[in-house]
This record gives sequence, C-alpha cells and structure tokens, in this order.
Amino acid sequence: MNYRVLVLLTFCAFVVAGTVGPGTNVEARTGSLDAEFGAAARKYEVPKELLLAMGYVNTRWEMPPPEASAYEEVEPGEGAPEARGSYGVMQLVQNPSEDTLGEAATLTGISEERLKKDRARNIRGGAALLAEIQGETKPEDLNEWYEAVAEYGSGPLYAEQVYEVLEKGASAETSAGEKLTLEAQEGVEPQQMLTTQATQAADYSGATWYGASSYNYTAASRPSSNRIDKIIVHVTQGSWSSAINAFQNSSHQASAHYTVRSSDGFVGQSVREKDIAWHAGNWPYNQTSIGIEHEGYVSDPKWFTDSMYRSSAKLSAHLAKKYGIPIDRSHIIGHVEVPYPNTHYDPGSYWDWNKYMSLVRQYAGDTSTTAYSQVVDNTNSNRFYAASNWGTSSYSSQRYGSNYKFARPGATYKGAKYKVKTPTRGSYAVYGWWPANSGYNDRTVFWIWTTNGWASKTVSQRTNGGKWVYLGAYQMDALDDWNVEVSNQSSGTGYVIADAIKVVRQ
Repeated sequence: MNYRVLVLLTFCAFVVAGTVGPGTNVEARTGSLDAEFGAAARKYEVPKELLLAMGYVNTRWEMPPPEASAYEEVEPGEGAPEARGSYGVMQLVQNPSEDTLGEAATLTGISEERLKKDRARNIRGGAALLAEIQGETKPEDLNEWYEAVAEYGSGPLYAEQVYEVLEKGASAETSAGEKLTLEAQEGVEPQQMLTTQATQAADYSGATWYGASSYNYTAASRPSSNRIDKIIVHVTQGSWSSAINAFQNSSHQASAHYTVRSSDGFVGQSVREKDIAWHAGNWPYNQTSIGIEHEGYVSDPKWFTDSMYRSSAKLSAHLAKKYGIPIDRSHIIGHVEVPYPNTHYDPGSYWDWNKYMSLVRQYAGDTSTTAYSQVVDNTNSNRFYAASNWGTSSYSSQRYGSNYKFARPGATYKGAKYKVKTPTRGSYAVYGWWPANSGYNDRTVFWIWTTNGWASKTVSQRTNGGKWVYLGAYQMDALDDWNVEVSNQSSGTGYVIADAIKVVRQ
C-alpha cells in the first residue's frame, strides 16, 4: 500500500519549561521538553513535529517511570496485558520478541538504563531509531515517513494515531508543569486504518474487529463452557495502538477482549467474547470474565476522558444485559481487585468508579437502584466514636474536615468506629480518607460489617492522603449501625489514623 501523500510542513510550538516533580523516578533534567525534542530532531534529521506527535500518542509527553509498563513474564493463560516492556516518552521496547531499546542504545551509545530513565536521552534514542528505520533519505514531506512510523510502532494502527495527531494538532501540560502545543499540520491525511483494517464484524456493534494471535488467548465456547459473570476494567499503560498491536504479537502471552481509546472512545475488539482472553493474571477469573482495556496510564488522570468513560460504559451495559451480569462493584471490578497471583493495580485511584457505574446503569436502563451515598467524619459525635487512647490532631492539611483521630498501635483492641446507614440490602462501595505521612501506619486495618460477617481491608496510611481511597465493594444489610471500624491493632508501625469514611450504593 502507498501511504505517501505530498504535503508542505508548517509547525509552531510553544513551551514553558518545567522541573521534575517529586516521585517521578527519572533523572534530574534542566532542559525544556521542547528543546529536548528539537535537539533530537536536529541531530538525527527527523522532523521535530513527527517526534512530538509520537511522544504525544505514546505518553502525552510524560516520562513514566520504568516500572509503569516493564516486561513481566507470567504463566501461560494468566496474562499481563499492560506489561509489554516499553519505556519512556518514546516507548522504546524490550521484551523477548522485540528490543528497540537495545537498538537505540547501540545507535546512540547511551546505556539502556539511561534510556529508560532520562527523558532527553529517551527522546534522542527514539529519534535515532526512527532515522535508522527511514534510511539514508530523510524527506521533508511528513507523509513520506508514514511507513517508518508504522514499523517503529509495530503496525499501521500506531502510524494512524500519530498522523491523526499531526492532522488535528495537540496540546498538553505535563505533571512537571511544562506546557506544549503541536499545531495542526496542513495536508496530513491519516490512512483510516481504524475502519478499513477489519475483515470481520465485531461481537459488539460499537466496536471494530482487529483480532489477536491465537497464542494469546484460549479458544472456548462461553457461556456454555464457562459462565460470564464479571467485567474487569484495565488501563493499558501505553497507547491504544500499542495494546492492539501487542495482542497480535504471538510472543506477548496476553490479551483483552476490548480496548477503548482515550481521545474519542473508539473501541477495538481483539478476542471474541466466547473465547478466554488472558488479561486478569488469574486463570479462574479469566475463564469467567470479559476484559476491557482503557488507553492511558494509571498515574495520569487526563487520559480518562468523558468520551472514554461513556464509550466503555455503553460497552459494559451491553455486556451486562447480554450475559446477565449484575451491575454492581462485585461484578464490574478493577484489575487491582483480582486476587493472587495477579499483582497489577489498574485502573488506579484516578479512575472515577462512581461516574462509571452511574453511566453503566444509565445505558443499561437500570432504574432499580436509587443513588445513595453517605460520608461520616470523625467530627460527627452522633456517628463516630473513639476510645480514650485516640488523640485529636489538625496537623495535616490533607485531613477531611477540621481534624482527625490518631492512636498508637496496641495489643488490646480499642478501635474507632463509624455509624453508617445502608438503607437497603445490597452492594456498597466503601472508601476511606486519611492524611498521609511517612510516620503513619503502613498496615492499618479497616473492618466492614457485611452480610457474611466482618471483612477486613489493610492499607498503608503513608500514601494516598487527602482523597477518597477505595476499600472494596461489600454486600451489606439494611442497617443504621456501627458497621465500619478502624482498628488500633496493627502489625505495622506508626500512628493509626481515623478520619472519614464514605459508603456508596452500587
């Protein structure tokens, strides 16, 4: 296929330099993002705007830490879809079937570790690799780089995403505070592979079929062979096209049924619903679930667009009605809620479960459940009680309300408890709020009274401060009682905190 169309280049970019934020796990840098792209483009004679578009598709110009999508070897049939082994802004890859990271290291003389961690060097490695793929001729016409971009990203779907960005332009502010704008490039026309590649109809009318390698899933005849009673929400830890392409790679050993794109909610299907995708990291969960990947990174909320939420919710509503899956948080779950041997934590704390579940119910036409939520703060004397061993503090600005309670771990149980009203029997999501501090407890135990008795959830109060943290979904009776507690007993060290809790009817 001829991907080339004549075009004149125009480009204007604006950048405000930023600095590395705490906890980014990359090496310190002083240059601006714009300057780093410009230097790499000049050194390897690659169009700067092309590198910018690739970086935007890959990570929205962020520099994810190496562990964000590091390669992970798993047992056949379990699956780790997000663990492709792709690194940095330019998503240099290293896994058993591909080693563009090693190629970039050879081309630039930069070590693989520095390419993984240093943003400027990572961009330089990507530019060197793209230039090598293109060959000796370095055309000024952007469209004449199309095939090289496709090879760089393991397929034409990647090239199309890049060229759509070139056509429409892009703008973003990174977590480090750097603002960058890529102006729309006149004359660039994506090859429309999103709609023309499919040769078969998808199971869901709102999706396009792409297919996965038969080495990455198990053929089955569900629901006759295994019931389908769960939907599992994932985040790709990379671009939409990188996930679709990975599932087509026979060495990947993982797949998901559907993948939803961030910018517009476009849905691709890789595995038939009747077949068992390898996505959950747990074989029994794979057998009874459908996996939906969502483009983006768990650490970056700007990927989770309204278009993505709505498109995915429509898909989940369709699946719930088709297979009789209850629309609650016991049956529509995150990857993080799949038990061992799964170790993944997506979709992360930025995923808005309340919005998502509300949309699923809306699209399913489910009006049987009235939305209900309740917050109980420690300052509510009618609904909170703590024994005399608990002190009061307003030290942290991450507190909910005016103050919070704290206690040293003790051998005798003297917990803090919340009186919570659950008006009807059903599934409730429970959330905790606490200020985080390195001196607080790393093994705090919450107890929740359920229809099956007390259930526990252990969390670290050294992280995730100043926001609602999801503790799980629990079946609870119609009660107005002291059914959520924070224990002062802990195997960890540091102060145990009791601040606020929230329950949401699912």
